[in-house]
Amino acid sequence: MKKIIKAGICVAAAAMIMTGCGNKNQNAESSSAAVEETASAPTETETKSEEELHDEESVTLGDYKNLTFSAKEEEVTDAKIETRLKELCAEYPVTIEGRPAQEGDTANIDYSGTKDGEAFAGGTAEGYDLKLGSGTFIDGFEDGVIGMNVGDEKDLNLKFPDNYSSADLAGQEVVFHVKLNQLKSEADSKVDDDLAKRYYNDDTATLDQLKEEVRAELQAEADSQFFNAAGSELLNEVINNSEVTADPDAVDDMFNQLKSTYSSYASSYGLEFDQFLSMFLGTDEDGLRDTAENLVKQQIILNAIQAEENLSATDEQKDKLAVMNYFKNAAQMITTYGEDSAKQIFDMGAVYYYLIDNSTYVEAPETEAETTETENILEEKETAAEESESSSAAN
Repeated sequence: MKKIIKAGICVAAAAMIMTGCGNKNQNAESSSAAVEETASAPTETETKSEEELHDEESVTLGDYKNLTFSAKEEEVTDAKIETRLKELCAEYPVTIEGRPAQEGDTANIDYSGTKDGEAFAGGTAEGYDLKLGSGTFIDGFEDGVIGMNVGDEKDLNLKFPDNYSSADLAGQEVVFHVKLNQLKSEADSKVDDDLAKRYYNDDTATLDQLKEEVRAELQAEADSQFFNAAGSELLNEVINNSEVTADPDAVDDMFNQLKSTYSSYASSYGLEFDQFLSMFLGTDEDGLRDTAENLVKQQIILNAIQAEENLSATDEQKDKLAVMNYFKNAAQMITTYGEDSAKQIFDMGAVYYYLIDNSTYVEAPETEAETTETENILEEKETAAEESESSSAAN
């Protein structure tokens, strides 16, 4: 769960506003897809014209060819495909018939809780998926479901713990009426044709078909990761080689967009804005303003290189960029984003391709990955959120 949370927020942040998960002294990373997202991000500040936002900007391009980058193209191996398929086994468990529920199963249940014959708030749900043995619900609930068959209904006479968060329910005896609708088992889910049939909801689907899709998805992820990482490295090298001045109004506008976006993320995680910046980006508001200035400079450099080299994306590059942005092809991306917005992404992507094609890969020294305190805190918050959303029956 920790890895999913960390990766998810970094990807979301990069897609929205091109920042990396670094400290405030590091240049922010960017992606071609992020350029348009930043330009179109909503802001509560007064909207300024393009002319007003670029009155004081200037750029003298330095070297942007024959540079070096350390981002590595990852190979999509059979082992990685197998790992993803096993993850799909957990996501698409087997429906169980002909035996009672047992620990480890996921039970789809309806339940309604009463105290002294009266329903209590948060004690009722329909179609709830409960992993038996997870300890999600109060003592005795999951044990009571174990042994039930699909279609069975029963009453569970239980007691909330004395330290339960709700004073009205703490230490109180209650009755939960439970109906078992369906049983699913991750343990019985195998990497086979049946997995493909469940995944596609198609009785004609095959494992070979699923493997090809997984391979294509992993390749798209690898391509996107390399493209964005290498392009970011090179773009920041160009900034260091160039003389570029960002208009203060443009920096303010970008800063306000970043602040608005990250404030929304902070709220969704139940964090204060400053906490979010520190935990996710290792920075503060001063660092965020530095990031805003760097993002504006990146856009200036991208525009300057595009104009200098008269760059535009090829049809092949457009399709690749579309796949990186989770579309089937360029046509679908244009239909969704609109021609003008898609063109901005394609134009910026063309600059990235140019930088990468005219530079050289150099191997970077390996560093050991560390588990951060942020990951631990996020896991705790995610777990608390999941428990809160489940029901009053949760621990």
